[in-house]
Amino acid sequence: MTRGSAAMELDALIDDLAETDEERKLMGRAAGLLAYATGESAVPSPGLRERLLARLAEPANRPAQFIAESSFFARSAGMEWTPLAPGIDIKILFAHQQSGASTVLVRMGPNLQFPEHPHALIEDLYLISGEAWVGEVPMAAGDYCRAEAGTAHNDVRSGATGALAVVVSR
Repeated sequence: MTRGSAAMELDALIDDLAETDEERKLMGRAAGLLAYATGESAVPSPGLRERLLARLAEPANRPAQFIAESSFFARSAGMEWTPLAPGIDIKILFAHQQSGASTVLVRMGPNLQFPEHPHALIEDLYLISGEAWVGEVPMAAGDYCRAEAGTAHNDVRSGATGALAVVVSR
């Protein structure tokens, strides 16, 4: 990990944890002081950095969401589904608190109505499997729907086989 990617990872962690700008500033200041916490006598054993980086690179040791190679990764298989409504579950792959941008997997059981919702941002919906309707427009696996910011979805529903989609708000 380069110094730049480590700083990006720390910034991303602070963004994820901080609930206010004041908390973000305080966490940033605290993180900047960590390098001085060990004192001058702390000397890592030879090869520690290489061993640690090699261990973190092993897929089994990575969390479900992590930063590597200057990119954010989410391994959905390591994440739990969160109930949104009866028969409708989500996995939040990515969420940026300040901008509201997100990438979410949505799983709907058969013949279910998705809750009405406005679009503060552009919403891209890509149907991975199953069937769905947006209003009176049917969608099959591989189909895409884009909703502009400032619009609302009042009639989105799954078909007889249910639906699995990725939804990106940006």
